[in-house]
Amino acid sequence: MKKILTFVLLLCGITAGAQTLEGTFTQAKTLKITGKVITSEGTLTYTAPDQLAMLYTKPDGDYFIIDGPMLRMDLRGVSLDVNTDNNKTVKSQRNAILYGIAGRYEEIAQEMDADLTVTPAKDGGKHVVIKVRQTLPKGYSGMELDYKKNGQLRTMVLDEFGGISTTYVLTIK
Repeated sequence: MKKILTFVLLLCGITAGAQTLEGTFTQAKTLKITGKVITSEGTLTYTAPDQLAMLYTKPDGDYFIIDGPMLRMDLRGVSLDVNTDNNKTVKSQRNAILYGIAGRYEEIAQEMDADLTVTPAKDGGKHVVIKVRQTLPKGYSGMELDYKKNGQLRTMVLDEFGGISTTYVLTIK
């Protein structure tokens, strides 16, 4: 874990000058079939355009890292290390997360062949709903994104075709 953290911090240093956001997150994964909710939390570092490190404190030691085209994760014992250039579904999911953080929701809708609805929020921010037009065997069926008035992502909900919904609440420093 220390090697991964050192690698992430090194990446952040290499990309100096790029937009960097740091903060914390909470995650609630809902299994729609059973209604079971699995909660997690941790720290988040995003450096535009394609560096993301989510290091979990609960459960401690889990991680989700995007490093350019590479996606690496270890979440509750499920490990993945994939070059997204070679996997269309995972690349689409990777891009949806990165573009969502960056406020590039039009690009998400275009890439996912989805309908896009943007409405103003009461606090001056935006509420974005993205719904995929065609059912697929894997991937995201839709997303909901809430942005603050300053454009920072506040909440991201990722709905999967398999019936899992994951809500992230971000607190950016």
